[in-house]
Amino acid sequence: MISAQLSDSQLNPLLYTKVTKYMLYGPCGVDNPQAKCMVNEQCSKYFSKDYRERTDWTEDSYPLYARPDNGLVFECNGTRFTNQYMVPYCPQLLLLFDCHINIKVPAALGTIKYLSKYIYEGPDRATVEISDGVQDEIKAHLDGQFIDPIEAC
Repeated sequence: MISAQLSDSQLNPLLYTKVTKYMLYGPCGVDNPQAKCMVNEQCSKYFSKDYRERTDWTEDSYPLYARPDNGLVFECNGTRFTNQYMVPYCPQLLLLFDCHINIKVPAALGTIKYLSKYIYEGPDRATVEISDGVQDEIKAHLDGQFIDPIEAC
């Protein structure tokens, strides 16, 4: 479902085109020390990632995606990109939407709570009323409240 690897240009040329167009990170580090992500001479997004043969999970439930050293390389403007520079993506979504889509896997309870808080927060509300000077404060308070789906459950 989620990959952090260059696709093979021979096996799936369309996916290869999309991956190399949208899902490569950089250049930064030695190749571009002036990049916006550079803080104290290091990439603030922690690229380049280490090669790894399989996906593992950290203690705080974040995935460390498989990034095998399989010899696949993409060169652009003198920079060589390998699996170490891949942003995680879902191949089906990448092909469907034809744009950069950074995929994250929520695996910890704290992550689900964070997502629920912000995704289902709902719009801010405000009321404006022109009247003869008499205000119904109870009605105004009730009209301004919002309960998101998670809180309702």
